[in-house]
Amino acid sequence: MFDLKLRSSLAALFVAAWLSSPSQAADAVPAELSEADRADLARIEAYLNDLTTMESRFLQFSPEGVAEGRIMLDRPGRLRIEYAPPVPVLMVASSFLLMYHDTSLKQTTFLPVSETPAAVLIEEEIRLSGDVTVTKFERGPKAFRVTLAKTAAPAGGSVTLMFEDAPLRLAKWRVIDARGTAIDVALLEPRFGVEFENARELFSTVDPNNDIQ
Repeated sequence: MFDLKLRSSLAALFVAAWLSSPSQAADAVPAELSEADRADLARIEAYLNDLTTMESRFLQFSPEGVAEGRIMLDRPGRLRIEYAPPVPVLMVASSFLLMYHDTSLKQTTFLPVSETPAAVLIEEEIRLSGDVTVTKFERGPKAFRVTLAKTAAPAGGSVTLMFEDAPLRLAKWRVIDARGTAIDVALLEPRFGVEFENARELFSTVDPNNDIQ
């Protein structure tokens, strides 16, 4: 049987990090940024807004183990994450709704995209300010790490986007949920600007259980 702890950690990938108690003591604390930092953040924001489509294999690392699969992005508004066997999980975000489907249990859960970290990648206008706060910005040799928290609910978790530079490219991310559990995802040979011939089916949030006779 598929490990229930691993199933729960998969849900955290794009679901649990933004969920927290309704009231928080204070807003997220913004990182101290230099002018160079602000210029690079503006470049990163422009890069994310210029993304149209992406398809990539991925490896996911969590305390419960390693998983792999395929991710498809069709901006704005659409995202699909398919896990490879034996992981029985499919996640699809379309417009304002995210569907989490467990194929072994035949259970489907729906959440507003705004309550999940998926919004960071698929909203029509990506802003690294306002509803989210940059709480940490790190630079390395031809690389950047940008950590984001929900401005009004920083205890709900964080998302760190990792970019290669020259040229600028999204390469990895880390989700930390409200309990401090970290999940790392690395993109493998991503392709940008791809065409999805069956996009309507790929990004459908119709409950797969409806197809079961």
